[in-house]
Amino acid sequence: MPKDKKGTEEVSNAPATLVVTLPADARLTVDGNATRATSARRTFVSPALEVGGEYTYTLRAEVVQNGQVAVQTQNVTVRAGETTEVSFTFASQGVASR
Repeated sequence: MPKDKKGTEEVSNAPATLVVTLPADARLTVDGNATRATSARRTFVSPALEVGGEYTYTLRAEVVQNGQVAVQTQNVTVRAGETTEVSFTFASQGVASR
C-alpha cells in the first residue's frame, strides 16, 4: 500500500463483491436497480469503496410461486476488498388439500 509523506499508509479504495444464491428464475435488485443475470449464483461488484468503511446494500429478490409473487429483502453490510455471500431461499409451497 502506498505511503504518504509522513510514512503512514494512505487510505485506499477497492470494490466489494457480493455473491448471491437464489432461484435461477428470480428477479434481483440491488438498491432498487435491476440486475440482468439469470443464474442461481450471481456476482455483483460494487464501485470502489473506501477501505475500512462499512457499506449497506438492500437486495430484493422476487419469484413467482403458484401464480403468486414471493418477495424477500435483505440489508447486507459489505467492506471494501471483501466478498460477502448472501442466500435467498424460497420455500416450495405445496398444494393445499380440501
